[in-house]
Amino acid sequence: MTTQASPQSSAKTVLLIGATGSLGGMIARELLAQGANLRLLVRSSSRSKIDAEIAAKSEVVDDGPGIFDGVHMVVSPVQGGPGTIVEAQLGWLRAAREAGVRRFIASDYSMNLFGLDDGDNIHSDFRREFARRAEAEQGDVELVHLLNGAFLDRGVLFGFLEAFDLDKDEAYLWGDGEVKMEFTTFADTAAYAAAAAVDERNVPERLYVAGNVLTFDELVAAAEAGLGRAITVKKLGTLADMDAEIVRRRGDGRGGFSAVPLMYWRAMLTGKGKLGPLMNDRYPWVQPTSVRDYTAAMAAGTA
Repeated sequence: MTTQASPQSSAKTVLLIGATGSLGGMIARELLAQGANLRLLVRSSSRSKIDAEIAAKSEVVDDGPGIFDGVHMVVSPVQGGPGTIVEAQLGWLRAAREAGVRRFIASDYSMNLFGLDDGDNIHSDFRREFARRAEAEQGDVELVHLLNGAFLDRGVLFGFLEAFDLDKDEAYLWGDGEVKMEFTTFADTAAYAAAAAVDERNVPERLYVAGNVLTFDELVAAAEAGLGRAITVKKLGTLADMDAEIVRRRGDGRGGFSAVPLMYWRAMLTGKGKLGPLMNDRYPWVQPTSVRDYTAAMAAGTA
């Protein structure tokens, strides 16, 4: 990724809700680089997890009255269940509205979850419920859903999604793999989130960005080129077979969450999670990392 200070940058106060996770920390660094006055909403019990450099350059606050006073924009990379994604975010959105905050970037950072039906993905259901209820709560606040496709990082595309097993040099295909899919690193998503947060223009409600747009075969070829070794494709069945496996996992007695990785991967492979027209050119100073370059960094031990 190549990024630089945005020409839109100005010393606005941005409230970042949670900066202790990987994505939250990256967004914090990007916001500081964009010249924002950064306020971090972090529980007292979690403050030790904040990067020391970020904490030194930020105002750290706990949830309570007045935390949105003087705030221009809010960025929320929080994770969790409906209590956090729906109820807590709605509470923060109401408080932001009452304080006159201009923009609230919600905690989506995923495929186009609005293309899915209820039940297609448990986690996306939470986020669509927030979006539905937020329409009645946002008032004059500009609500933004930043949608970036799948994270191509080691822990997601090459881990959680069950799309690859690089210990075996294998990739796993359900269906024909002909649909174009979007992939973006955590770091690039953070850069786009920060750019959108400090943007003085109106930002679209659904902001689509991506690093690479590839079919399954193109994805495998890019990974092979970056890693410098061959990857064997294992065909696991049709998309109907994938549906059946998801149903089986949802009935395994563990609450259905073992099916979530396949739910995400299904949305990519079927095209239901495909993004709308990409808006990367709104922020041309962000030059996202390709799958090939990221996997080359993996091979070099730098990613």
